[in-house]
Amino acid sequence: MHMFSLDTLNRAPGSEVKTRTHRWAIRLMLSVLFAGFTGLCAQIRFYLPFTPVPVTGQVFAVLLSGVVLGKRYGPLSQIFYLLLGIAGIPWFVVGPIGPTGGYIVGFILAPYLIGELYERLKKSDKGYSNRRVYPLALSASFSGTLLSMLAGVGVIYLLGLIQFSIFTHTRLIHAVRYAVLPFIPFDVGKALLAALLTRTIIR
Repeated sequence: MHMFSLDTLNRAPGSEVKTRTHRWAIRLMLSVLFAGFTGLCAQIRFYLPFTPVPVTGQVFAVLLSGVVLGKRYGPLSQIFYLLLGIAGIPWFVVGPIGPTGGYIVGFILAPYLIGELYERLKKSDKGYSNRRVYPLALSASFSGTLLSMLAGVGVIYLLGLIQFSIFTHTRLIHAVRYAVLPFIPFDVGKALLAALLTRTIIR
């Protein structure tokens, strides 16, 4: 007599497709939620007296998106953030076209780099299991997570610096003083906080 089991159900026609669709829908929803979280963090801002670029909380959300959503859905969350802002949601500090526009492009690319480095970290970790875990592997180290986030901050700085230099007609060497250096302590702090939060999520 044939016994019905969960394995039989999982092997049923179309079950694998439904599972993939379900996972895709969840990750897409998380991407939209992270876009909103980024917009919320953008409202935490203040200006320094010597630069038109504000200090904001956006970078914190971007760094988290890289490890929580990975190299595919992390960038997607920031694309949603950009598109929804262009559509009229008032969460941009200045806007995608302006002295800070390069940072927004960096927000899209940084999660890809963070997700890629974080994935490599998980695979190289001695305690890493081949078991598929989403969104986080339990073996990822704090230092590696922090370094991957700092690499993402570097990408944001690079693109932000280039756009700032072009928009303000300032040489790159001089633009560093206004577009990068003042923000390093703040963003290192955000990376530390994001890495600690990631470690808490893992536990």
